[in-house]
Amino acid sequence: MKFCTECGKPNPEEADFCSNCGKTFQVNDAQQTANPTSPPPVAASVVHTPTVPPKKPMKKSSKIMLILAGLVAIGLISTHFILQNMYDPMKKIDSMNTAYNNQDHEAFFKQFTLKKGTIASADNFYALVSEYGWKDLRNELTYEAEKIKNKKPADMIYDTGEFISITKKPVVLGLYQDVNFTILPTAVTVTPPLGNTTFHFGGEEITAAQAEESVLIGQFIPGEYKWSFESTGGFMPLAGKGTYTLTPDESNRQQLDIDWDFTTLYLDSDLEDATVYINGTSTKKKVSELSEIYPAQLNKSIKIQAVSKDKDGKEVKSSEVPADSDEIYLAFEHVQQEQQLTEEIAEVEDFYKGFRSDYEDAIYYADFSYIENYFKPGSVIRKDYAKFVSDHSTIPGYFYEFLLNDVTSVTPQSSGSFELLSYEKFNYSSYEDSPLRYDRKKKYVISKVNGDYVIDAIIDLDTKKTKY
Repeated sequence: MKFCTECGKPNPEEADFCSNCGKTFQVNDAQQTANPTSPPPVAASVVHTPTVPPKKPMKKSSKIMLILAGLVAIGLISTHFILQNMYDPMKKIDSMNTAYNNQDHEAFFKQFTLKKGTIASADNFYALVSEYGWKDLRNELTYEAEKIKNKKPADMIYDTGEFISITKKPVVLGLYQDVNFTILPTAVTVTPPLGNTTFHFGGEEITAAQAEESVLIGQFIPGEYKWSFESTGGFMPLAGKGTYTLTPDESNRQQLDIDWDFTTLYLDSDLEDATVYINGTSTKKKVSELSEIYPAQLNKSIKIQAVSKDKDGKEVKSSEVPADSDEIYLAFEHVQQEQQLTEEIAEVEDFYKGFRSDYEDAIYYADFSYIENYFKPGSVIRKDYAKFVSDHSTIPGYFYEFLLNDVTSVTPQSSGSFELLSYEKFNYSSYEDSPLRYDRKKKYVISKVNGDYVIDAIIDLDTKKTKY
C-alpha cells in the first residue's frame, strides 16, 4: 500500500494516481509503503483540496475546426465592414463626384438608376446635370441621402419637374440599406397631322393610324434626340427628319412640337378634268379637285402627271413634272400644240392686218419703205411691190379708200408656213379713171424667219370691179 500525500488515502502499490483526489504519485511516494510499525497518518490533519482530472490531448481535427471557426468570425466581421462601406450612399456620391470631374459620362451615369422602360443616354444626362449645376445637385443628393441613413423620409429633387428620387433599397436579407438615385423620365407624345404615319424618336418607333392622333412614344430623360417620319396618309408620300431638344417639364409630360416642313402645291393643267397621278399611282382626283395639295413637300423624286383621253377616246398623258416647285403645270403635248397653233394663227392674222394698214400708207405716199420689212430681202415679191408702190407717183390724182380687210382662213402648211385667205374691199379713183370698187379674194403665203413673219407670195384668186 502507499498513501497519498495530499489526502492520506491508502492506494494500491501499482496505482499511478490517488483514487480519491487524483494526485499523481511521485517516485518518492512510491517508496513510501505501508509499515506495520509506523503509525498511520492522522486523518484529522489532512486538508482535502479538489483537483481537476487530467485532460486528454486535443485531437487534430478539433484544432482545425477551432481555427476555421476563428477565420469565419474574422471573415464575417470583415465582410460586415466591407458591405457597410459598399452600401454607404456617401461613397456612391463620392464616386459620382470623381466621374463628373473627370468628365467620364458613362461612369457618372452608372451611379444612377432608371425606371423600367426609360430611354436615356450618358451624354444627355451629363449635359442635363451640367446645366442644372453639379455642385448644387451633389449637395442636394448628400442632404437627402443623410436622411435615409438617419431613417428619415427623403424628398424628391426637382428640375422644373420631378428630376431625381432618393429611395432606400434593402440588401443582403435586409441587413443593410442601399440607396437608389433614380432619374425620373418625361412621357413623350406626338400628334402626326396625317394617318398612316410612322414616327421614330430616340430609337423608338410608333405608328399613328389616324390623323391628329396623339400617340405615346415612351419615357425619356431630357436631352437631344434624333427623329424621323414617313407617311402615306396623304396624296403623296411624305418624309422628314431632324433633331429635337427635350426640355424638363413641370408635369413630366411633353408633346413634341415637330416642324413637319409641309407646304401647299398649286396644281394646274391644260385639261382640268384629267386624273392626277403621283409616282404612277392614281389619286382618283381630277386636276380641278386637286388645285391645291396639302400637306405636301418639295421633293424632286416625287413625279406628278395627269392622264386624260383625246377626242378619239385615246389615252393621253401630260408631261411628268417633279414636285420641286410649289406651282406645278401639267401640260399635254397635243393641247400645247393646238394652243401654239392658235397663237400662231392669231399672230399671222395680226401680221396680215398690219401689212394692209401699212400698205395703205405706202400707196398713199408712194413710199415703199412703209412695207419693205414685210418681205424677204432680195425676193421677187419685194421687188415687184417696190415698183408697184413707186409707180403711183406717176398717176395723177389717185385715191384709195380701204373698206374691208377680212381674214377668211389661216391654214398651217407642212413646210411650216401658213396660207391665209382674205377678202378685201376698197375704192379706187384717179383723174384718168372713173371710181371703181374692188372686191378681191387673195391668198397670202406667210412664213417665219428668225422669229419674224414675212410674205412669200400674194396670189389674186378673184377680183370683181364695180363702178360706183
